[in-house]
Amino acid sequence: MLAEMEIKVTEQNQLYQALYQFLSTGMALGKDSQMKDYVREGYEGNPDLFSIVTKLAGMFAQVMDKVKLMQRKGDKYVEVENEEIDKIFERTNYYQNFMEFCRHWAISNYITGNGIVYAPRFTAGINQGKLTNDGMIMMPTQNVTIYSKGWRQPIGTYSLDIDETYRIDAEDVWHERFAPTLSYEEGRNFMGMSPVKVAHDIINSQNKGYEITAKMYSYGHPPGILSKEAEHGDETTAEQESKFRERYRTKYQGVDNMAVPIFTLGKLSYTKIGYDNMKELDIISMSEHGRRVFCNILQTPSQLFNDTAASTYNNQLLAEKAMYTNRLIPDVSQFCSGFNNIVRAYGDFIVKPDYSEIECLQEDKVKKVEWVSKLYQDGIISGDMYLEMIGEEPTGLPEMQVRYTNANRIPMGFEENADIERSDKFYLEHGISDYYDKPKFRRDNVEKHIVKCSNCDYEFDYLSISEAGMGYVLCPKCGKTVTQ
Repeated sequence: MLAEMEIKVTEQNQLYQALYQFLSTGMALGKDSQMKDYVREGYEGNPDLFSIVTKLAGMFAQVMDKVKLMQRKGDKYVEVENEEIDKIFERTNYYQNFMEFCRHWAISNYITGNGIVYAPRFTAGINQGKLTNDGMIMMPTQNVTIYSKGWRQPIGTYSLDIDETYRIDAEDVWHERFAPTLSYEEGRNFMGMSPVKVAHDIINSQNKGYEITAKMYSYGHPPGILSKEAEHGDETTAEQESKFRERYRTKYQGVDNMAVPIFTLGKLSYTKIGYDNMKELDIISMSEHGRRVFCNILQTPSQLFNDTAASTYNNQLLAEKAMYTNRLIPDVSQFCSGFNNIVRAYGDFIVKPDYSEIECLQEDKVKKVEWVSKLYQDGIISGDMYLEMIGEEPTGLPEMQVRYTNANRIPMGFEENADIERSDKFYLEHGISDYYDKPKFRRDNVEKHIVKCSNCDYEFDYLSISEAGMGYVLCPKCGKTVTQ
């Protein structure tokens, strides 16, 4: 939601009084002091986390790049174009287009738990509420501090620890939170909680494992030490230890000397040092575990990130569908909800995501069409209702407002050789009078095939007019449907 707190809470708000009575104007709200560590160790320092987040953010941005601009026309929205909003899509800020901006927003959301956007708007005139020429710019969450304007207006201004002399009004900030912070002390709940915080220890363990591996290959650990066993009473002097260290550094350390064992004089013993291979370090297992944990936090199948051993889905499309359903679609909805608050300043517009080109989501549409087709064939819905239910635009044609059923289906007890009068009697006795009311016609002369339109009372020869559809024509005078 937009961080607009111009409207203060009422003086009778006892909950805010209890929670934020201590907040004074200009007081900094509490925040996670390790936020910079999440960026440095998680996003910048962990290859598994980086790959997961950038892939999700890229897919999120692809969806947002295909959004439709809709405008309310009567009681529904139709797709339109708007020159001012098109400019926002083309250049969202000084250095980013809309797709790159959306990817940046998603990465910030997944790493820091906050999507904080600087979105300055005109405060007066004909452009009131519209974005200034600065557009929308992502703010670095790890540097953001929120300052209060008292307990009735906890979110007063935003500031950056890079230069705290600048204070940004809350009405110029659009702030979305990944998950709520449940610690309310010092107003911490006004910042979202980072997903990396939950997996911080696992991510740190992964990073240390990668660091040890890098150093092992860089310095080159020997496979072991051959040393002289100490005689009774013998002790190593400081000078001997110093010489040993210097000899080790110059002769045995380094990648080129990894296979050179260390020799000393006297009775020898062998001591293994370091690791023989990466398997002993368990780096691969730790990487897989960390990847699964973070994918689970983001509600994303880890098999989409090269973890085939943890596959729980029968095929790739089902796994991708789960990623869209559990992660991307909720995030797109959250983004559009906030962005629409800005778009409405340009008119009665909203942006609406379009998932029609995403293959893994089309399987459900096929099933839905089959289900809706069954409703149509059974005469439960009309043609236009059919179109609306599968997401298409209704035609508004008269013939598309009629419900049809298969001609080979007749009621039980109906006599095939019955004349029209007996047939009419059968339907009326069984309470199926709508059969006559809805088509709005009645036969006056069956032999001559003369029918009368009950809408305008115009009589005409049914057989002299080409059928507009199976079993009906259009009245030549008013255009209403007349059934045979």
